[in-house]
Amino acid sequence: MNRPDIKMLGSGSDYTAFLDHFGIASLDFSFNKESASYGVYHSIYDSFAWIDAYGGMDEKPGSSFQLIAFASKIWGLLALRMAETKILPFNHTIQSEALLHYTAAIQEQAVSLDLSDLEEAVHKYKKAAKQVHSTCQTNISPDLLDIAKCNEKLGLTERKFLDNEGLPERPWFKHVLQAPGLYLGYAAEAFPGIQQALDGGNYKLAQEQVRSVATRIHAAAVFLESHDESSSINERN
Repeated sequence: MNRPDIKMLGSGSDYTAFLDHFGIASLDFSFNKESASYGVYHSIYDSFAWIDAYGGMDEKPGSSFQLIAFASKIWGLLALRMAETKILPFNHTIQSEALLHYTAAIQEQAVSLDLSDLEEAVHKYKKAAKQVHSTCQTNISPDLLDIAKCNEKLGLTERKFLDNEGLPERPWFKHVLQAPGLYLGYAAEAFPGIQQALDGGNYKLAQEQVRSVATRIHAAAVFLESHDESSSINERN
């Protein structure tokens, strides 16, 4: 994403398998102190006593558990929203804008790469996302079949971003838009196959990955545009 408060998911939690391997749209959020990092993470000091004394707001004892309770309420509200809404609250136009920024970032690093196919695929996806948003979120009909079609497109498009071959040297990671960086630990990286090849100085592989990413984004756009009532919810390609 191109917003400082909304970032890509990397690794380090259950969503890793759901998003990076199975292409299931995922969400995470957290509370963080602006003044300091969580220095006791995975140490012997990572305890209830430390959380109680130092993990809260302005180091007020016990306040960290208020934040934990508040987070639980947010997750509960999200679960209710997802369960009760007729149309899934997914907005692919936001993701299409992020892909434009990812593409620009790659272009800045490697001007010699031919990104024309990638740029074309991103614009096609952006156009399809806007159309689906208009149809499904603004002008949706009350017909249950139309609602089901919208939810299939909104909820399952993420799977189209999977490459069955996986990322170079990391076949388990199949999502071409984002994955944990090869040397970044939990932190995420945009267009990981392309970025990994560039970091390794392999421009031939980088160009191959550009084509692979463009193919998957194009497939996502086609899926969003599709009017085929028999489209398979299990199909990846």
